[in-house]
Amino acid sequence: MLADYLPWCATVRIPNPPPATPDCRDPFDPPFLQLAIAGKADYLVSGDQDVLSLAGQFKCRIVTAEQFLKVIE
Repeated sequence: MLADYLPWCATVRIPNPPPATPDCRDPFDPPFLQLAIAGKADYLVSGDQDVLSLAGQFKCRIVTAEQFLKVIE
């Protein structure tokens, strides 16, 4: 399964200094937000309520997996 997935992946590094992100309730979430910005993501797909609560305050759309599946159908 991983071999099928990897061709669609790109390596993204968080720049130094990291991009600014909205304040997060969870101190472990900023790297995911920073990677989304650095990778110029169109969507950030998450089931984490702390991340989902930032929808509308972030550069890319933050959606649940269910919402994203509707987008790609």
